[in-house]
Amino acid sequence: MATVSELIHSSMRLIGQIASGEILESEELNDAFVMLNQMIASWNTEGASLPGRARQTVALTTPTAIYARASRPIKIESASVNAGGLDHPLEIVDALGWEQITEKGALAVMARKLFCDYAYPAATVYLWPAPRTSGTLELWTFAPIAAFSSTGAIIDLPPGYEAGLKFNLAMNLAFEYGRTIDPAIAATAQNFKGSLVQLNASNHMRTPPPAPNALPSQTGVAS
Repeated sequence: MATVSELIHSSMRLIGQIASGEILESEELNDAFVMLNQMIASWNTEGASLPGRARQTVALTTPTAIYARASRPIKIESASVNAGGLDHPLEIVDALGWEQITEKGALAVMARKLFCDYAYPAATVYLWPAPRTSGTLELWTFAPIAAFSSTGAIIDLPPGYEAGLKFNLAMNLAFEYGRTIDPAIAATAQNFKGSLVQLNASNHMRTPPPAPNALPSQTGVAS
């Protein structure tokens, strides 16, 4: 596995900014390092670029329905409440779906819906109705690619990501340095990024939602 510095030097060679064996000045290396982490942050906004999921759990305190998170998830893909050894799936709603709930202070044995405001830097999740039963909220979220800590860090990513980063970083560097982009490099960068998306496609498959008449309604909620 290469270091971040080695990847940056390789990207610089691809665009002809440095020759083989040439070492970047520290300022150039640091500028490219910042650009690399910016590119990773951009990839983190694209679910198809991310290789996996992260499981997060939150202890529920009855009858609390609002829970602040320590950070902002990229996306909550699924959620459930575990109580008494049983999982109860939650319907994830958007802002419109949340505002359609008229009795937000309702109580019930188990929560049925979840809304996340995705605020930055820390998000808040809201449950409806507020659960009377204690349990654990389980969230499955997109797992971001961690930013590199230094140019000396070892690149430890799933297969295909190192090459994808190298060629796509070269594209960004070419623009930064006013270099003409070689069509072959542009095509390779696109192919590597496309391969990652295709590789992750099976991980992004979603189970079809239940029929509308099978979804829990707002009626019959104990208050």
